[in-house]
Amino acid sequence: MSSPALHSATDPSPDRSPAAATLSPLTVAALATLCALVGLLTVWDSARSLVGIWLTDDLKSMGLVVPLISYLLILRAWRSIGWKAHGSWWGFGILAATAALMFLRDQTLLIITVNKDWLLQLPPLPLLAVLYALGLVLLFGGKPLLRAAWFPVLFMWAVIPVPQTFSRRIDLPLQHASAHVARAFAHALGQQLTEDKLRLMFTPDFGMFIAPGCNGIRGAITLGMAAVVVGYLYRFRAKVYVPVVIGAVALGYIFNFLRLCLLVIYYKIALPYPWLQHHAKIADYLIGGTLFLCALAIFFTVAGKLRRDPLPFAPPQPTAPVKTYLAKVAALIALSAIFGFEVAHEYRVEAQAARAAQAIPALPAHIGDFTLVRTWNDTLLDGIVVYTWGEYAEPPAVPGGTSANVDLGISPQMSMHDAEICHIARGEDPTWHGQITADSQNGEIDLTAATYNNGVQQKLEASTVCDNGACRQYSETSEHVTLIYARPHRGVPLQADQNRPVPVLLRVSSTDVLAPTSEAEPKLAATLTRFLHQIDLVTLTKPYSQR
Repeated sequence: MSSPALHSATDPSPDRSPAAATLSPLTVAALATLCALVGLLTVWDSARSLVGIWLTDDLKSMGLVVPLISYLLILRAWRSIGWKAHGSWWGFGILAATAALMFLRDQTLLIITVNKDWLLQLPPLPLLAVLYALGLVLLFGGKPLLRAAWFPVLFMWAVIPVPQTFSRRIDLPLQHASAHVARAFAHALGQQLTEDKLRLMFTPDFGMFIAPGCNGIRGAITLGMAAVVVGYLYRFRAKVYVPVVIGAVALGYIFNFLRLCLLVIYYKIALPYPWLQHHAKIADYLIGGTLFLCALAIFFTVAGKLRRDPLPFAPPQPTAPVKTYLAKVAALIALSAIFGFEVAHEYRVEAQAARAAQAIPALPAHIGDFTLVRTWNDTLLDGIVVYTWGEYAEPPAVPGGTSANVDLGISPQMSMHDAEICHIARGEDPTWHGQITADSQNGEIDLTAATYNNGVQQKLEASTVCDNGACRQYSETSEHVTLIYARPHRGVPLQADQNRPVPVLLRVSSTDVLAPTSEAEPKLAATLTRFLHQIDLVTLTKPYSQR
């Protein structure tokens, strides 16, 4: 008797030979699901980065449900074609290439900035998510499944729903617009408020702050993503698809304005009742939740009127031969095992680095003519030391004169870091950007440099990465686009990696904030060049590079 997971490939006269045996649809789907989960080891660092983004960024947290939705839609599409499993080995090639691309991405620094306010690490995580889904679909379902599941594959791009620059261009202006609407409504009710544009204080101790999360952007994006998926499931015509999505986003904003107005009414009612004031947060949740459910009801009512009849599902058909399908499963598991050992290797290296970082090597008291003045550490909330700093003072040119100081920062734990990217992420635009090449005690040093002016001081910051006996970091820049890159420190998975790249950041400051950048940058760069001429960065950073 054959296994329950196997059935005959022909009805009249079953062929019981192993070559003709096929897997049942349930077994096909189960094995593909298992491979999709195990295959995450090939892109483990990317998956971990996405989880970190989802858990720390409220605006991008909606991307958490995108893989699950795409998975369910792919199964639905597979069922619609009768569970045909005419897989292609091209899918395995895409998965292997994606894994290799991700390995290189995690070993190097390759970032592009546009107009100094939009930044992207290459290749972007959404693209890799799409490639991963595409590879799995082709490997197990082939072209028939890809034609049926093109939407969920492309929908994987929404793992990061909005780009980083979205906050500056749209989110923050909407925050002020929401505060303006709420303030205007309060004035219409005759309620006087404080002058702070984002704080609506009804009394010195009772009021609300219009935070970025109060501008309706999360509700609007949620409704917009729901409209995209529902439009696909309901088979909207092209002429109504885009208006429905735009209308769903607008509905989210409109109901958020209504929520703020209802909150203003609640706050006005609660003024004479302290016990109501203590429950303002619960009232906000109740009002917001009720309005969101109302918005969903309106949306699905409209969507129901626009839906078209679904296409009929094809009856289940004999799927792939056992040997062919299991060969694809085995190949993907083998690829996952290779990168699984790489993941274990990385965790072991990280644990060793964490133990080694507990004793950070001390900076030298003197570097040529420069003398160490003070030291400090930049530490994240989780205890990771981003940079250990030392401020070095140059002897004054004349007795009693002022001396030029250079801040030297060495990263004892991080392998890749670019200071300019952090500035751009905080909304601080450089006044100048370029490449600096300077002689040192151990050959030339290549640095990516930028100047900043915050009205208190004007400073030059230069970044480099020391690895394999050299310190180098490069950038290619034009009027609007900048490319920053550093070489990978490992070529293949599981390669011996006893030494890690060490990011180095140097900073020279001036209190002359009125000096034009064209005059200030050469002076600051001259001080930095004098300091670098007297230092051996390769030797200095060697103790920090030990794994």
